[in-house]
Amino acid sequence: MSANAKTLYDPHTNPSASPEQQILAVHTFLMQCRAWAEEREIPKRSRLAKDSENPESTAKLEAWLSYVRFLNHTLVELEEGTLDHWFREDSDRHM
Repeated sequence: MSANAKTLYDPHTNPSASPEQQILAVHTFLMQCRAWAEEREIPKRSRLAKDSENPESTAKLEAWLSYVRFLNHTLVELEEGTLDHWFREDSDRHM
């Protein structure tokens, strides 16, 4: 991390966003990550894997495809409320 970078975590403050706002922010972020992967990285990695016999190119494509599967799974869990307990102040986040 650069000297000018600031961490997002500050143990001396409480989040001012409601759990619903936090979930919406996470959901929006994950949707943007998925769009980036599907619109940019996967097409690029597909072209590179197709034009190359290098197994590393195929491995990178597979990693991006796996990432999108993970994002899809996480988005479904957010939408169904499966992860709601992560956003409650009084919850055990490791459940």
